[in-house]
Amino acid sequence: MPKPERHVLVCTNARPAESPKGSCTAKGSEALLGRLKDLVKQGALRDRVIVSRTGCLKHCSRGITLAVYPENVWYARVTEADLPELCESHLERGQPIERLLMPDIPWE
Repeated sequence: MPKPERHVLVCTNARPAESPKGSCTAKGSEALLGRLKDLVKQGALRDRVIVSRTGCLKHCSRGITLAVYPENVWYARVTEADLPELCESHLERGQPIERLLMPDIPWE
């Protein structure tokens, strides 16, 4: 595999159910991670994008949280339904999805 063009980090942090911040895992990040990996493997992104699980990305209250590098683009409240658009728009063409961008908020 050549050096990837982009690296997607998917928060899979888990907190207790009573945590006021919630957690990305409780919001379905493990399933989302698996689906995103499948989509990347299926198409032209296979040799261009790497997808990794990560611990807390510090915005679990707005999860599921993803970060895309090298652009340093952060996404909030991503769902599995958003993944085809993410792959086509951002990961293939380099155009971030405005409606999913993490607001400029303090780090939690």
